[in-house]
Amino acid sequence: MPNDYFEFKQFRVSQALSGMKVTTEGCLFGAIIDAGSTRNLLDIGAGTGLLGLMLAQRISALIDCVEIDVGAAKDLAENIEASPWANRITAYHEAIQNYALRPELVYDTIVSNPPFFENHLPSKNAKRQQALHQDTLSMETLVDIAQGLLQRTGHFWVLYPTHESLLFNRLAIQKGFCLNRQWDIFHKRGDQKIWRQISCFNFIEQPSLVETLAIREESGSYTPEFQELLGPYYFYL
Repeated sequence: MPNDYFEFKQFRVSQALSGMKVTTEGCLFGAIIDAGSTRNLLDIGAGTGLLGLMLAQRISALIDCVEIDVGAAKDLAENIEASPWANRITAYHEAIQNYALRPELVYDTIVSNPPFFENHLPSKNAKRQQALHQDTLSMETLVDIAQGLLQRTGHFWVLYPTHESLLFNRLAIQKGFCLNRQWDIFHKRGDQKIWRQISCFNFIEQPSLVETLAIREESGSYTPEFQELLGPYYFYL
């Protein structure tokens, strides 16, 4: 069983009440997101607050984290309060659909590690089911909300498995987003099958940059690229 907390170099993520625990792909996503010039950032479906905390360690932006699940929202609030950046990260326990109705909301950067088991059988664990399935946040809703809340010069980042990424990217482009950058993530160097994709969208038409990254060498050790990205966060890198 996963631990009830995950210890990073500068913060701890309590996760006892959340359906989705800290994952390698979530940590990698947080490390890859380029938000250096961001002044205000929104994390949609923030869960335990992992992405917001990782980004707060790197950038000085104001960060809003929105989470609908009761248990995850409690973990989120606890993790923010215990972090060194509690003065500039805010937790909201509500549906993003309701949150987005606030007047004059606009963000430089929006990030989301959304539910993705759209066509799979429901999970036996209700919290995990809500975290993984698109019952409460569909791809179309996510795209529409991001478009409504993002600055015209802003960036929207998402993480999906390969199949869902293809569907999401197609939908986002149909609705007016442009694919700015994409990372194809592989479990091991030399693998042929892409494991996860990280996509960055904006509103500027230009050729998209595609990069690849392997988490582990064929020997099983972490790749230098992974170690460089996660070194500021993981104790053992």
